[in-house]
Amino acid sequence: MKRLLSPLNTVVLTQFLSSFADNLNFFLIVGMVKRQGVANPDIAVNYIQIAFLCAYVVLAPIVGAFADKKAKSSVLLLGNILKAIGIALLLFGLPPALCYVFVGIGAVVYSPGKYGILTELTSTEGELLRANAKVEGSTILAILLGTVAGGFLAANSDLPAVLTCLGVYLLSLFMTLLIPARAGNSSLRYGKEAVQFLRDCSLLFRNSRARFSLIGTGSFWLTAAVLRIALIAWLPLNLGIEDTDQQSMMIGITAIGVVCSAFLTPRLVPAGKLHRAFYYGLFMVASVMVASMTYELWLTIVLLFLIGIFGGIFVIPLNTMLQEEGKALIGSGKTIAVQNFTENVLTVSGLLIYLTLSQMNVSVNGSVIGIGFVLLLFILFLATQLSGIKQVEDAAALRERHEH
Repeated sequence: MKRLLSPLNTVVLTQFLSSFADNLNFFLIVGMVKRQGVANPDIAVNYIQIAFLCAYVVLAPIVGAFADKKAKSSVLLLGNILKAIGIALLLFGLPPALCYVFVGIGAVVYSPGKYGILTELTSTEGELLRANAKVEGSTILAILLGTVAGGFLAANSDLPAVLTCLGVYLLSLFMTLLIPARAGNSSLRYGKEAVQFLRDCSLLFRNSRARFSLIGTGSFWLTAAVLRIALIAWLPLNLGIEDTDQQSMMIGITAIGVVCSAFLTPRLVPAGKLHRAFYYGLFMVASVMVASMTYELWLTIVLLFLIGIFGGIFVIPLNTMLQEEGKALIGSGKTIAVQNFTENVLTVSGLLIYLTLSQMNVSVNGSVIGIGFVLLLFILFLATQLSGIKQVEDAAALRERHEH
């Protein structure tokens, strides 16, 4: 039992529960908006998602310093408390958009602690890669189960979904109490660190591996966020799937692919060869483009699964690369804050592009292809950085051989 609840496994379980509730509440909000009889629910959901992500952009200069100043387990605890409050507010009849912003504030506090603690619990690149694969795999499994559970619960009534979501957040909150508290850097000052945030961004973007990772993970989450919104409109048009529970199961297929990628990544993209992740980004772009043009259910399922697999093998090594570089340059918590800021600026930009295309009456298929081209531009930029990344990794491998 002690081995099962090792510090790393406890972090993985805590993250699984919190992420499960995060995705359950997304479909809970979608269900509420649809039942309120909003004129255009797809655009309303898009605006709610943008409001959620704006919390990441606005709070990024502070939360990284907070995560490095406090014990990471305390950071996870506070993040879960804020998420639980956001969902509890739904019980008092507050607007879903306002409650979801509260959940977003909890998520932005939680995120630097979730990834920052991994560098404290591991000592080599290989261990960190495996830890990232565990967290990413459990997160995506939680996205899958939370998405399906949210779709089924939201299809019927609000109260069971709200209570389930609140209960899971409280369970995750309890699990954080079992994670050992390691003191942070108490000398950090929030005002000074907020001013320092732009310098931190500059430091990471000047580092070739960190820049490669930030742009790669940002383009991945831009695509994931737009696809999740687009599929809600796309599935009824192309495949005639209108029920929330069936839509959530289709979106969950991509999550199954990412769960599989967690097992494949350490084999296909081993430590010391993290640049190979780039090629799987190309495969992901191709899958997104083809998926937008299919009207066959079986082919859509296959392509959504492949998007998940390729996306996971693309993003897990990039997270490892960034955590390694960032911990040495500016600290692990502040690195994740910069990553969140970059990812969410790109994601909000992607959602605004999709919203603009929708309001210009561009078809859903055309909008998805448009986002696919945006992703392709990012991937082509990464192609220009690839040789430099490979040289850095080869030099590190040579140094390691000499040391041994």
